[in-house]
Amino acid sequence: MVLVIYLFGFSSAALFGFLSYPPFLERVKTYLARRTAEASLQLEDMFVTLSRHRLQLMYLVAPPVMALLAWLVTGFWWAAFIGLFVGRLVPKIMLKLMKDQRHKKFQAQLVDSLLLVSSCLRAGLSMIQAFTVVAEEMPPPVGQEFSLLMKETRMGVSFDEAMVHFKQRMPSDDTTLFVTAVLVARETGGDVTAIFTKLVDTIRERKKIKEKIKTLTFMARLQGIVMCLLPVAFSFMTYAMDRSHFNFFLKDPQGRLILAGVIMVQLFGAYLFMRFSKSPI
Repeated sequence: MVLVIYLFGFSSAALFGFLSYPPFLERVKTYLARRTAEASLQLEDMFVTLSRHRLQLMYLVAPPVMALLAWLVTGFWWAAFIGLFVGRLVPKIMLKLMKDQRHKKFQAQLVDSLLLVSSCLRAGLSMIQAFTVVAEEMPPPVGQEFSLLMKETRMGVSFDEAMVHFKQRMPSDDTTLFVTAVLVARETGGDVTAIFTKLVDTIRERKKIKEKIKTLTFMARLQGIVMCLLPVAFSFMTYAMDRSHFNFFLKDPQGRLILAGVIMVQLFGAYLFMRFSKSPI
């Protein structure tokens, strides 16, 4: 307990000393300003409002908190450096998870929005009026994206350019099909209602094929996950039963080199598995 208090006191004094050093303080301010600016832009694209002060606090607190957790959980002082590195990535990972979740929700609502557009076109409304109805009636994020599309057209942006921006904000094969169908229909004319009906059927069939692929490859993906986690679980169990088995890997320089190589190969194998198991559709 006394050692923990001593380490906390020493760490606090060292951190205060670093922050009092003007060049280091200036670099920290520049880093926080750049990160918060990038995060603010991403949050604005997701229609999420968060003050820059909170973002700066998140980027500043996450690394030391993760370093402390890594040290307390593992008991190794060098694990704090790994936790410090992971803590730098935590805000970025959180933003990516939020963006992916919003993107998945948008894809799930896209078919319903296209059906609403098709119904509005059958009722005699124009395409702009149909998109306005979608913006007003559909929940977020589809309603937000169509509302932003309509706001761009009102601000003087051409409809074709606004549709391209729409595709860039929500990149996917389904969105590309939708935007391409709308742009082609505006240029060539024809039965727009039939085009949207075909588009809805195509997107639905793509979703069915995706679900079928996930079902057929479930066991293979599960086996890959188990194979990736098995060495880690075996190492922790062996270390918990008898720590002397790891003396060579933790104390001997050659053993540390072998352990680092094993970890790198394991991480590379997990990365390859994630890449190969990703659905191509």
